[in-house]
Amino acid sequence: MTLSTKLIAAIFALGLTATSAFAADYTKLRKDSRVHNELYAASIAYLINDNCPEISIRKLSLIGRVLSLRSYAKGLGYTGSEVDAYVNSDKEQDRFRAIAEPWLASKGAVKNDAASYCAVGKQEIAKKSLVGSMLKAR
Repeated sequence: MTLSTKLIAAIFALGLTATSAFAADYTKLRKDSRVHNELYAASIAYLINDNCPEISIRKLSLIGRVLSLRSYAKGLGYTGSEVDAYVNSDKEQDRFRAIAEPWLASKGAVKNDAASYCAVGKQEIAKKSLVGSMLKAR
């Protein structure tokens, strides 16, 4: 599954539906450090999961984070549908991938080298970082 597919699946697993009935201004979401950091960390975690057979996503933990972040974003003035549309937006997912991939490379991850992604994932788990908190060794 791709990063995009997994993020969408996580939202749907919660019984939420993504809609884009109207175009919203996502400036507050893009500039909010909590929203950015959590989605950035989730993007990194999913890329590790996609490339390392030894590590998987902590699904229940991620569901809790999604619900918490959704509630937080609603507090910024967004509706549930707007939050879902933002998270599921190809543009936003591409934006996060564009910053997650270089970060992973800076930590030693090499495209098509599962062992390098596993090493980064194991380091993040050991550090108990935000990314590591979203991952578990299989």
